Amino acid sequence: MSTAVVDLDQTDAGKTPSDSESVRRTAFYLESQGQTLFAWLHHSVEPTACDHGVIICPPIGYEQLHSHRSLRHLADTLAHEEIPVLRFDWHGTGDSAGVDEDAGRMATWMANVRDAVRWMRERLGCQRVSLIGLRIGGSLAAIAASELEIDNLVLWAPVTRGRAYVREMKAISLTAETAPRIAPAADGPIEAAGFVLSSETAADLSRLDLLQCRPDCRRVLIMSRDDLPDDRRLSDHLSAAGVSVETMAVPGFAEMMLEPHRSQVPETAIRRIAAWLTQRISEEASSMIDIHGAIPKEALIPCATNHSHTEEGQRLRESAVRFSSQPDLFGIVCEPADPVAKDLPLVVLLNAGSSYRVGPGRLYVFLARQLAAQGFRTVRLDFCGLGDSISSDLTQENDPHPATAFRDVDLVLKDLQCRFDAQKIVLLGLCSGAYAAFQSAAQIQNPVLVESVLINPLTFFWRAGMSLEVSPVKQLKSIHYYLGAALQPSKWLKLLSGRSKIGIVGAIRIVLRKWGLLRLSQPVARVASNDRSALVGPGHPQVEDVPGDLDQIIGAGRTLAMFFATTDPGYSILTFYARRKVKQLRQSGRLNVSFIADADHTFSTQAARQTLSREISDYLCRRYRRPK
Repeated sequence: MSTAVVDLDQTDAGKTPSDSESVRRTAFYLESQGQTLFAWLHHSVEPTACDHGVIICPPIGYEQLHSHRSLRHLADTLAHEEIPVLRFDWHGTGDSAGVDEDAGRMATWMANVRDAVRWMRERLGCQRVSLIGLRIGGSLAAIAASELEIDNLVLWAPVTRGRAYVREMKAISLTAETAPRIAPAADGPIEAAGFVLSSETAADLSRLDLLQCRPDCRRVLIMSRDDLPDDRRLSDHLSAAGVSVETMAVPGFAEMMLEPHRSQVPETAIRRIAAWLTQRISEEASSMIDIHGAIPKEALIPCATNHSHTEEGQRLRESAVRFSSQPDLFGIVCEPADPVAKDLPLVVLLNAGSSYRVGPGRLYVFLARQLAAQGFRTVRLDFCGLGDSISSDLTQENDPHPATAFRDVDLVLKDLQCRFDAQKIVLLGLCSGAYAAFQSAAQIQNPVLVESVLINPLTFFWRAGMSLEVSPVKQLKSIHYYLGAALQPSKWLKLLSGRSKIGIVGAIRIVLRKWGLLRLSQPVARVASNDRSALVGPGHPQVEDVPGDLDQIIGAGRTLAMFFATTDPGYSILTFYARRKVKQLRQSGRLNVSFIADADHTFSTQAARQTLSREISDYLCRRYRRPK
């Protein structure tokens, strides 16, 4: 069969559909090999005559986390064309059951593809199925297509040879912020960007070779990166094997795989995939399918934690919940399978940066399940515009500090009071999630909120329009420099002469700040009343006043707990803004501070995640469990 190079530039004139009213997304749990996979079905709101379903096979590891938003856009684009689309999390990834260290990952993932195809055919009634796979997801889709009857196969930057992929993960591991001082054993587990490849999984992936694979499907589209040299080995191999192959180089892959707050949706690539599939699917005869069949909205998850108090064989219940439709707020509830103790608070985990609800390195999944194993009901929440809480304004999507976060928290608190009769709620967040938890405790008046748990906060004040590039760490270093200069008599001549950036007034302010006689910044945007509760909100604070925020939190009868990696600057930033107040609150027990060694900002190593999870779980158990 011939290999064609496809040019679909004419499709770029259109725009990726953003009209969410034409697309319905249904979250559910898919059974696979006795385990549960979290999945989404995207389909047209109107009845569809298309019985050709599409399954999106995502990458693994950090690539899955970074590409989550883009694959959601891809699913919406196809659903907008009235094609039902299933996207799912592999076992041990995302919101599905399992962990990285589980045995037989490759065999399990292949079973996941087979079970997803079976579901589309038997449960949804699709007569034909096509697969789209990104990176390792493309490799697994290609192997599955050699075993199953697949119509069309789209391979987006597929991993042709697993050995190269494993080498790439090893390189990422060795160049990480917390890279081990001694190189790990060649056959040991690999920790790359917050995810673990066990030695067994790495060995299995190393044996992966698409040049030995022959997909049994009608057509294959290979989407390569336009920023890398053209590699035609896979297309030539498939063409020689008699498969109809088309290729195209598309932009946007590197931008899609940036950190979540910087990632960009590759709209050109998405439009071209949709155009290619739509053209081929529309050529086929179709019959009606039942899109409204009952699908499970909750599942039992085996408890896989490392806490000494966890019972062997314990199971947890997870549920997909829509907390609000206007604004759209989605989350995952994780709780013990047995009834939840009324004396324990419900814990809500808030987005860390722009990562969706699983958190960086899947940290929030570990935390939520660890806490649920101790009897706490938890919620992994997506703020509107993040993850699967869809904003009607796509220009507001992917903002790590959305001004609407406090509105979202307020709505969710009220929903949880009604839904679960929650009497006490604790907010928990990492980085920007810690900021949201901190300011929610200062601003939201609902008494059901009793505590905020902050993990590595880097800022306690945010104003709309501020840039992440203006790092609090850089500001702190600059302030420390001027503080040192202001306290050295030899530097005063430069300060008095006006040859410094801060001048004499700035120098005096810094010295007074050091002595605790002046707050770093003065109130600049209060409303007429001097009462902080009269500030317009909930929203970003109008006043940069960390001591005042702490007073507001404690005055509302709330407690704060903060967990810092010893190498993270968050505690130094906090004490620079409010040294006296922090000391006072720690002494009174209203502020609890813990430090965790050998951890980076996102707790990207397995050992650090386990330590943090155990520390937070133990702290909340001490705080809220009644003595027996």
